[in-house]
Amino acid sequence: MKNLLLLGDSIRVGYCGFVKEILNGRANVFFPEDNCRFAQYTLRELQRWVADYPEIDIVHWNNGLWDSAHLSVSGCGDDGEAAGVTMKPANVTADYRYDEEAVTPPDIYEYMLNRVAVRIRQLCPEAEVIFATTTPVIEEEATNIYRSNAEVDLYNDIARKVMQKHGIAVNELGDFARTLSKEYRQDWVHYNAEGNKLLAEEIVDFLENSKLL
Repeated sequence: MKNLLLLGDSIRVGYCGFVKEILNGRANVFFPEDNCRFAQYTLRELQRWVADYPEIDIVHWNNGLWDSAHLSVSGCGDDGEAAGVTMKPANVTADYRYDEEAVTPPDIYEYMLNRVAVRIRQLCPEAEVIFATTTPVIEEEATNIYRSNAEVDLYNDIARKVMQKHGIAVNELGDFARTLSKEYRQDWVHYNAEGNKLLAEEIVDFLENSKLL
């Protein structure tokens, strides 16, 4: 059986158990207990995670939600302007202000994705690598962190360009997630059990259609 490694943030944490269940007896499915967070964190921790597993045949990977996030400055003792430029999105009714710049600005995101892509190939030289596009959010329900779907789209476009450069296939998981109604949501970012199972099924379908299983 092939060894499949799932990498990604809390969206991956939500669906990884379902992927493992669906592929029981067909593939060995591995994933870090850790949330893989933003691209630079994945780069830093990848060697530690991979050391826990046998030789990997397939890597299904995402970074993007943490990278495109804007951190709240609420509770800083003022409106946050003293610490840096902030914004208040018009579609967020709660009284939050956020850093104007994302955790990983777009140019740095492109740079870091390149680094992670190379690192995966270094540590898993025999593996087929797949990048999954980032899933959308219900941005008007943002609280202590803000994300916009316009930026999710921008970061996905950056990722597609990087993956083309490295010859890495792209699973348009973000496009699939856009077809899921709110009933499959746990909150403004995450999915409930039914939603996570549908994401897992989509991932398995992609692997099967790519003849990787």
